[in-house]
Amino acid sequence: MDFIPVFIKMSELFIIIIIGFIAGRIKIITPSGKAVLSKIIINITMPATILSSVMNAENLPSTTEILKILLIAFSTYIVLFALAKLTSFMLRVKGAQKNVVEFAMIFSNVAFIGFPVTEAIFGSESLFYTSIFTMPFNLLCYSLGVGLLSGRFTKDYDTDKTTPSNVDAEKKKINWKKLFLTPALITGVLCVILGITKFQVPVFISDTLDMIGGVTTPGALLVIGATLSEMKIKEMFSNVKAYLFTVMQVIVTPLVMYLIYRPVCSSNPLLLGETVIITAMPVASAGTMLCVEYGSDEKFMAQITFISTLATVITIPIISMLL
Repeated sequence: MDFIPVFIKMSELFIIIIIGFIAGRIKIITPSGKAVLSKIIINITMPATILSSVMNAENLPSTTEILKILLIAFSTYIVLFALAKLTSFMLRVKGAQKNVVEFAMIFSNVAFIGFPVTEAIFGSESLFYTSIFTMPFNLLCYSLGVGLLSGRFTKDYDTDKTTPSNVDAEKKKINWKKLFLTPALITGVLCVILGITKFQVPVFISDTLDMIGGVTTPGALLVIGATLSEMKIKEMFSNVKAYLFTVMQVIVTPLVMYLIYRPVCSSNPLLLGETVIITAMPVASAGTMLCVEYGSDEKFMAQITFISTLATVITIPIISMLL
């Protein structure tokens, strides 16, 4: 894969984020409007994107290969968890910032940016792989992720002055309904079933879902931009730890993944490429919203989300070229 085409695609995506940023600043996209748009994307257009990726695929992997993709997708989170602990130790962060760093290292932006980027690099065939990689994300983000940001796993959480000590205890409980009944997870399971059974749906249904799914990428990027618009420009660039974190997130992590999974995926270059690129994504945009809900450090989360997103405009094209 050449550098220039992927760089152009990443630049296009970042321009949409900038448009969302401007729209948020001039109140075209209001906080309430952003919330509505997010719900539409998560509950309607993204599931349509995931399903259409399977329905319109010409060559789906074998059942054995699908199970292998699932196994690798889940196993990456073991590696990411170890890297998260290493990163928080290296950055010397404590309390809420420690929770934020570990969440951000584990959960990259698989859903919002993952689909357009992997399609740009590997073609439409990769969308099925990406949809499977969203399954462990959706399963773990609202269990392990919530546990991290709410302070369930951190003894010194309340000693951090940047974190409220009176976070509602009810919010620290895992919402099992929200965990297992997310539209993205349900459609991910349907994708696996369709992939294994090779069931063919009518063309007009797959075309309709493809049309609806076309809203996902620009809509999601506008939401990210609007979220960043709620910060001051100076605040986005003022934290040195955000830059150090970004190096670990978008450079060290994909390198580690490549070294670990290259022997495992030697017979399937697409699976290796997906594993590396997915883990090279910037911080998940859901992180900031969860910080607000569970009383964690939303400012620091927004900073590392912005810096890591900006960095991937350069790093992902370079990684794809090396792959």
